Amino acid sequence: MAGLGLTVSPGFLLLSAALYYMGGWPAAAAFLAAGLAHELGHLTALFLAGAAVRGVHITACGPVIDYSGVLTRRQEAGIIAAGPVAGLLFAVCCFITGIPFLRYAGAIALLGTAFNLLPVLPMDGGRLAQYGLELVMGPQWVSAVLRIAGSLCALGVLVTGLHIRSVAAAAVGIWMAALANVPELR
Repeated sequence: MAGLGLTVSPGFLLLSAALYYMGGWPAAAAFLAAGLAHELGHLTALFLAGAAVRGVHITACGPVIDYSGVLTRRQEAGIIAAGPVAGLLFAVCCFITGIPFLRYAGAIALLGTAFNLLPVLPMDGGRLAQYGLELVMGPQWVSAVLRIAGSLCALGVLVTGLHIRSVAAAAVGIWMAALANVPELR
């Protein structure tokens, strides 16, 4: 891991500031701890698959891991799934401790994992759905199905945000709609 390149985008800094603004240090720290556990799952799976990690670029859409090595599609799917699995394990461990802050971090991890598994690209759920759909249909259909699924998920998050009167949740729904329909934003 010597020489690992790490970059942080302005969008991630803006997201961190928004988390701090909405929930203070506990929310920002819990979100970062849950995100770190998730990414360690991906990194561990990459290591076990024999890939060499060259760098990590942290964006508002989440970290992007740059790696080298030839991987099979099955290995790629396993690496994608390893993040959510690690997030779930982190959540369970946090809940078991009984420590209030860790239980809060566990709840954030559980919510984040569920959100990340929605079939919206570039999130892990979208990438896993893409992998599965490519096994059974052509690429033009995969793109269309994922665009529709992502749009429906975005609409669900937007409507939920409006229903619970959460500007943040509604904004996330709009952001998801943009990700689902404008590949250049990914």
